[in-house]
Amino acid sequence: MARLSGPGSAFADALAWGSDQTYGQVGRRSSGSNTFTNPLYHGADPWVVRDGEWYYLVQAAGGRIEVWRSRTLTERGQRAVVWTAPHRGWNRAQVWAPELHLVNGRWYIYYAASDGRNVNHRMGVLEATSDDPQGSFVDRGMLYTGDDHRPGASPARPSNRWAIDGTVLQLRGRLYFLWSGWEADHDEQHLYIAPMSDPCTVAGSRVRMVDNDCHPWERVASCRRQRGLHEAPQVLVRNGRVMVVYSCSGSWEPSYKLGMLHMDEQADPMVRHHWRKVTAPVFDGTRDVFGVGHCCFTSSPDGTEDWIVYHAKTRRWHGWSDRVVRAQPFTWREDGLPDFGRPVSSHVPLARPSGEVAAEPVATHATTGAALPAGVAAAPDPARL
Repeated sequence: MARLSGPGSAFADALAWGSDQTYGQVGRRSSGSNTFTNPLYHGADPWVVRDGEWYYLVQAAGGRIEVWRSRTLTERGQRAVVWTAPHRGWNRAQVWAPELHLVNGRWYIYYAASDGRNVNHRMGVLEATSDDPQGSFVDRGMLYTGDDHRPGASPARPSNRWAIDGTVLQLRGRLYFLWSGWEADHDEQHLYIAPMSDPCTVAGSRVRMVDNDCHPWERVASCRRQRGLHEAPQVLVRNGRVMVVYSCSGSWEPSYKLGMLHMDEQADPMVRHHWRKVTAPVFDGTRDVFGVGHCCFTSSPDGTEDWIVYHAKTRRWHGWSDRVVRAQPFTWREDGLPDFGRPVSSHVPLARPSGEVAAEPVATHATTGAALPAGVAAAPDPARL
């Protein structure tokens, strides 16, 4: 979810959200149907987690963080705004890529934000005040993502570094924070990892996981002359391995794609040489589905299928305002690594996730996403008239 830095970053942020603010439904899902089609809806950087019979989708919308709840993966369901950025402070603007995690029985949201300048992006964490992921959250502040960790010191100090796309790894009773960050003060994104003492506290200095430019396909626009770029790490733990799937090549580019690192589940994730990089993209665009990246993973309602949820572009141009969210199942290879296949073309019917029952259509307000009373037709979105 990287944005171009520099004087135009505020404009880039506005452009990035442009038409995504309404998150309109675009896929085809009729009541009672056992199929659906991609794309699902307008939006970017999807994060979906299944808890019991519910799916929770968390999204940034301007200066808000929204949590949607649905019994189906292919519909967003009902929305709740759980946090609004303050008018002042380090996290007042450019809220990007929130993720909702259940850690030690409590819900947390990790998000990136800034004071309005991309160069000042940092990671923050919210803690739920109840068991309801759509309930209220308390802002627990900024996380330290630099090279000079000092116990008890404020994260908001000069040695902290640019960070976005944070996620957590829970491994053998320990907690780790992973994110995309700048090594110094220039725009070159790497993947980093650091230990955590609790879900709201980074407890050590960061370690850069791998180089970001080993292969041309990892570089911006897949061009050898461009810089490497890694972001949006996502964790899979299966078959005795820890896998980190990452996005690369620039979120504004049609060449956006997924790569993967992996290590033995018993290894130390803080030791850089324990991580091995797959030498080819694990999920790449096609002629008609491109700019694929910033994914997450979940399972079907009955737990028998694994699914990848990701965003893609709809136009072959450089920008962020044309992104849509898509989903499809994936399988596992004999060597224990995931096989994501290729993006399924738009409007090709896919079987619904196993155990999913099609929801009755609910009329929603085009801008707010709120459910309308029964018998009331959905009002048109004034911005689209």
